[in-house]
Amino acid sequence: MDNIIGATEQKHFTEQRRRSIVIDYLIATSIHGLRSVGRAYSTCNRIFWIVIFTLTTGLMFYFVISAILQYFAYPTQTKVEINLDLSMDFPAVTICSATPNRYDRVNTSLINFFYRLFPSYVKFNQSILNSLVLPLYIDLFNRNQIEEWQSTGYQLTDIMLYCNYNGIDCSNAFIPSISSIFGNCYTFNWKTSIPFFTLNSVSNTFVLKQGLSLGFYIPRESYFPTLSYDAGLVVLLHDNDELPLPNENGLYLQPGLSHSIMYRKSKTTFLPAPYSQCTSDIADDLRSLYETTFINQTASQAVAYSESLCRELCEQAYTFSQCSCILPSAFFTRHIYTLDGHLISANICNPFNEQVTCAFNSEQKSIASEELQTLWCTRCTPQCQHTDFSTDLSAQSAPSEAEIETYAAILLNGTNKTSILVPDDFAQRFDYYFERNYLKVFIGCGSKYVTEYKQEAKLSFVDTFSAIGGQTGLWIGLSVLSVIELIELLYRLVHKLIIQ
Repeated sequence: MDNIIGATEQKHFTEQRRRSIVIDYLIATSIHGLRSVGRAYSTCNRIFWIVIFTLTTGLMFYFVISAILQYFAYPTQTKVEINLDLSMDFPAVTICSATPNRYDRVNTSLINFFYRLFPSYVKFNQSILNSLVLPLYIDLFNRNQIEEWQSTGYQLTDIMLYCNYNGIDCSNAFIPSISSIFGNCYTFNWKTSIPFFTLNSVSNTFVLKQGLSLGFYIPRESYFPTLSYDAGLVVLLHDNDELPLPNENGLYLQPGLSHSIMYRKSKTTFLPAPYSQCTSDIADDLRSLYETTFINQTASQAVAYSESLCRELCEQAYTFSQCSCILPSAFFTRHIYTLDGHLISANICNPFNEQVTCAFNSEQKSIASEELQTLWCTRCTPQCQHTDFSTDLSAQSAPSEAEIETYAAILLNGTNKTSILVPDDFAQRFDYYFERNYLKVFIGCGSKYVTEYKQEAKLSFVDTFSAIGGQTGLWIGLSVLSVIELIELLYRLVHKLIIQ
């Protein structure tokens, strides 16, 4: 058979010419267009299919590159979930007296402060002492006399009649803190508190409504006279490790009423890099702020990052760079970061010289300038998680006749176990004082459903890979096996080039 005329035998691929190898590939390939190039019946037909294949290949690369760029843009979408949380943590509740200064204690400190400023022979009157209230607190803070500062304000035992959570006595479940506006504040259910209360924390006592019940006597007769404050309480609901800022978000409660605060919880979670610039890292200046705010060092160990606090701190840092002091606009702090990243001590500006004017001007300049914000606040990126409590506040008249009779028996008949601050003629004018100064608060969960906003990646790697496969298949029919066929072609061509 080998000698029959016209008989042919296919050569081994290593013996084929390069042109023959390419034509074999073009005829056999699964890639659309190339097969038509290989079996074209004329030169014009071959040119036509080469142009068409080039055009579709260009379009394919355009859409493939677009899909890749879209993936590396890290687009996101927000997913909303409403979940039932029967074991939800009860929020932290911070309570401050709406007027921070107790007249008798402040006056004693003011007299001592006056004689630190002036010789002993200089006389004073009450109006002079009144003008020294702010300088007194700045002086006490700068000299780290926190105990004296606390003594000038109201202690929780001066104003609170009772605390009850689902039938559990919670009078001792408060953590003291300091506010630059309201002085002494007290936080219930802080993250490090023992016990820590959740919606599941119940007692064997029957209660009409589950939640936190508080009763107060507001000693407005002992208030230091001022035009800046009013009578009552400031109450703030916040997350269990979120720094309380009652001057920014607090609810103002009036004495002579029974207040009801119903809350609903929502959580927002952002994706970390590369999808966003959010962070949860705690810087040393923020940690120092917690240590300054909370007297209890155990309490100050629970620290949560906040973008707004970070920006307040960096604005304070700019003010310090210009005036060598800071303003306690939102809070008191003892340390700030310099522009080169060093943590240093800082004092409050002296109100008796030009430091205060310098500080106010610097603060306004910092807030108004985007360049300064960018320079000093580059590390203040958004926080990765935020918890919010929306509240509904309502009130009724209080106290009731039954409450008046009950507290008259407790406070006047020798069974009083409280140490609330009352005037000297309290017993003689009990009805007047109690009706005027009684304040009742109930805080409860308005819904056990938590609304969660979660940022999610809009495109995953699998989505992008599928999009690329769809584009290559749509335009030229390219698949993984087609790529392997192309690799085989290159191998054969290289092998042919080497052996010849």
